[in-house]
Amino acid sequence: MVYVDLSNADAAQGWDGPAGDFWTDNADLFDASVARYLQPFLATAAIGPAAQVLDVGCGIGQTTREAARLAGAGGATGVDLSARMLDLARRRAEQEGLTNVRFEQADAQVADLGVDRYDRVISRTGVMFFGDPVAAFANLARALKPDGRMVLLVWQSFAENEWLDAFLSAVAAGRD
Repeated sequence: MVYVDLSNADAAQGWDGPAGDFWTDNADLFDASVARYLQPFLATAAIGPAAQVLDVGCGIGQTTREAARLAGAGGATGVDLSARMLDLARRRAEQEGLTNVRFEQADAQVADLGVDRYDRVISRTGVMFFGDPVAAFANLARALKPDGRMVLLVWQSFAENEWLDAFLSAVAAGRD
């Protein structure tokens, strides 16, 4: 059983339920919809060949797996609330032959992420849902080494979120 802060209970129920099912069922379409952001995001993260990387709200693990490739002798850990999404992330990492990546079901707001453990803390659209953002970012900051880097990609409002609108429209229409 994963401990989830009460302020994240609704999010956990959704992401480990219908929302997680939706994103898992449409994993390839979702990854394709954000593909143009992936390389600039990773370049900004500047993941070195022995880095330890934490990916928050990793979902189906595309960003975590790419971070693991860049980390080489280091590694990447993805955390998410959705067991189903993490199952797919693990399967894909295994299919891709990645041995320096792991995935954990956890509430990053309250999980014991260690102290000064990670060179990079990254999140591609996974940190906007914290019930207590101050507590969550304090926890992430504790896990980050003093000379580390935190790189976050977050959504704007739905009205300003053209990629999400296009993605949801494509899913509704049943297109690839």
